[in-house]
Amino acid sequence: MVPALLSLSLSRLGLWALGLILVLGFLKFIRLLVRRQFLAKAMDSFPGPPTHWLFGHALEIQQTGSLDKVVSWAHQFPYAHPLWFGQFLGFLNIYEPDYAKAVYSRGDPKAPDVYNYFLQWIGKGLLVLDGPTWFQHRKLLTPGFHYDVLKPYVKVFADSTHTMLDKWEEKARKDKSFDIFSDVGHMALDSLMKCTFGKGNSGLGHRDHNYYLAVSDLTLLMQQRIASLQYHNDFIYWLTPHGRRFLRACQVAHDHTDQVIRERKAALQDEKEQKKIQNRRHLDFLDILLGALDENGLKLSDADLRAEVDTFMFEGHDTTTSGISWFLYCMALNPEHQHRCREEVREILGDRDSFQWCTASSASLSALWMVALYLQAAWFLCTYMPSIGTAQCGPILRSSTPCAFPLRM
Repeated sequence: MVPALLSLSLSRLGLWALGLILVLGFLKFIRLLVRRQFLAKAMDSFPGPPTHWLFGHALEIQQTGSLDKVVSWAHQFPYAHPLWFGQFLGFLNIYEPDYAKAVYSRGDPKAPDVYNYFLQWIGKGLLVLDGPTWFQHRKLLTPGFHYDVLKPYVKVFADSTHTMLDKWEEKARKDKSFDIFSDVGHMALDSLMKCTFGKGNSGLGHRDHNYYLAVSDLTLLMQQRIASLQYHNDFIYWLTPHGRRFLRACQVAHDHTDQVIRERKAALQDEKEQKKIQNRRHLDFLDILLGALDENGLKLSDADLRAEVDTFMFEGHDTTTSGISWFLYCMALNPEHQHRCREEVREILGDRDSFQWCTASSASLSALWMVALYLQAAWFLCTYMPSIGTAQCGPILRSSTPCAFPLRM
């Protein structure tokens, strides 16, 4: 009798649980439908490329040559057009400068549909934050962005670059062509670790190399997730092989960040290191974070500290890598301009092997006006930041309409 009652109770409990799941799923579906109607109505006035009934534009974005497709859409719809990843995630891609100025100058919050995907990886750092919390963190970190912080590290940049060039000379003897992106990435990460996180003069170790591979993996997985309808839901995504791979890469990145923080904290206990810091006019980024106090005299929490370090470590080397690689790509396409830059460098350097900061010396970085001009032109044509996103909350568009601003068109 008792087992029968227990079995009946479990059956009823299972039915109740199934019913609850179905109700919650139905409510979620209704919420998505309302969101779809809301976004579609908000962007109804903007013509755009035809969409698939289920996947939107996601299938075309996932294909080879997707960047060319996006560029062709920009020419076909030169002001703005909707872009749908599935039926429930949509953006208004804005290309026209006056449109972008009118929308982006409002200071509305960042688009959560995209930036929330970063939370598992880099937490709530400057990239994800907005509003008062963003301003509070930015104020604490402002000293770390001063130009004078870079002055002592020009030699470090030169040494890391020489190491990269030595690799290229060796590769050039074996192959007619090779991919430079990963080498530029290692050079940028090496410079960042030495200048920003107190690594000293030691080069990249095995752990740093694993971190670089993890970040490369995470960047690719992020792009694939945004473009794939089946990966938009967090609960489903973490159950997939794609999601588990993302979590493993996150763990590698977090372990690396935690180790960097621990090592720097331990180094700061040394009296010699403390005296060295006291004699500096400007502190390194990580030292600023470890000593930062808010208006209430409180230090950053461990979560905030790791989020800012993760953000700076990722963006600090990733954007630099893209910028340098695009510049070299543009130089390779235009050998006559490459020759001009090379002649300017040779003329200024003379028999020296590296530059100095902006000084009275003839070999100062400020003398490279032509190289600086070509850098600006290359980054105008091939930006290292493909787009920025915001959620509009004002009368220009309907409230909370996600907007994306592609920066290379």
